[in-house]
Amino acid sequence: MPNLRVGALVPQLPGMLAGRFTDDPVLLRHAFSVGYMALPVLSLAACWLIVRRLAPALLLFPLLWLAVHQINFSAVSELLTAAHLAWPFVLGAVLWPSARLVRFYGWLLGAFFVVLHPMAFVPALGLSVLAAWLGWHALRSAWARRAGAAGAGALGWAWLGLAAWLMITGLLRLGWTIASANRYERSNLTGDGTLHYLLPSTAAQEWLLAVAMLAALVFALLLLRGGRGALPRWLPRVLGVVLAALVGLAIWVGGEILFGHGIKLKAALTFVAGLGFMALAAMVGRVLLTRAGAPGGSADGPTCASLPHHPVWVPAGWLAAPVAAVLIMLTAKSAGWWLATNELGRLVAEADSPCIVRTAEQPPSLQWRWMRMLDEWPVGMNALAFRPRAPASPEVSLLLPNAGCEILAATGEVRLQSWIVRPWSHLEARFGPLRRLPEWD
Repeated sequence: MPNLRVGALVPQLPGMLAGRFTDDPVLLRHAFSVGYMALPVLSLAACWLIVRRLAPALLLFPLLWLAVHQINFSAVSELLTAAHLAWPFVLGAVLWPSARLVRFYGWLLGAFFVVLHPMAFVPALGLSVLAAWLGWHALRSAWARRAGAAGAGALGWAWLGLAAWLMITGLLRLGWTIASANRYERSNLTGDGTLHYLLPSTAAQEWLLAVAMLAALVFALLLLRGGRGALPRWLPRVLGVVLAALVGLAIWVGGEILFGHGIKLKAALTFVAGLGFMALAAMVGRVLLTRAGAPGGSADGPTCASLPHHPVWVPAGWLAAPVAAVLIMLTAKSAGWWLATNELGRLVAEADSPCIVRTAEQPPSLQWRWMRMLDEWPVGMNALAFRPRAPASPEVSLLLPNAGCEILAATGEVRLQSWIVRPWSHLEARFGPLRRLPEWD
């Protein structure tokens, strides 16, 4: 039974489209990356458009989550895609609950989550709870006031309908996950595999996660207390110190990465933290909405006439701190990736053999710590994608796992992985020139 992850193709559409016009691996590599690079940018841009007229301060929550996510080396996880897509819905739902576009987007998200990651049922069910809360609040508001109750009641039922849809799609994704989980997915949910999948790799990463969560909690408290008179003078200072610590920890984590420590595809706890950030943003946003333009706690949301003259801002330095943390860790990961891919290109270009056997201990240059970021199973494909091309294009060797070189000599087929098998001539045409095996001459 297939695991129904076809939603992963959506960010890959630029690469698939480019493949119709070029066979150049370098251009295709960059085209493939466009969708994944655009997702966080478009998500943050959408969040900004949603919060800028009411509470620009809420942008700190998705920024904190993006900083936490830099612990993960995977930028192509469907769970990451789900989080990027969920953030605009969460902020739009709590600040503009009467907007039909927000609810329409929620219906699309529910359908999309079904064909995304096996764990996409978690955000689907979480958003279902949010929609049910908004629906219940709208109905309670309608029952509490006679005038205009019909509109608020219809809005409440609309949100409850969306909540039911998200619940159904979440349960459908959960059922499909249970029925179709493959060996890799099951290994992450049993025994030590669960802890490895869940937790960060180093103490610095754990501290960064904890500090980001503390910053979110203090920030939420600061915004909630803002409408109850004067704030304690120490509270903003505490948040400033915590955010400064976040930047310091980002430097620490970035240094570890450059020395090959803490390299891990993903720590699922960062996504759990993301759900917590979303819950805080929803709670705080609801309170700010009531203060801004919904007299009597109306669930209809603000109108243009009721928008506040002074949106809820925060010092620019508070927003700059998670941005700096993201840039620091992203730069460190990029530098490490550059080192690893260049070494990989040098390996296949300078090898004496036309086929290099890759095992857990060989070749020696793949045992360097920072080479771990290449990941084990796609390293043979990365060797082709990042092969040297300028100023000359020398012949390169293939890097194949275990008995791959023997299979190549016997059959002429390149077994990059058990599920990725291609004729040598096909790879020669796309990624060549490749070194030929002596027995072929």
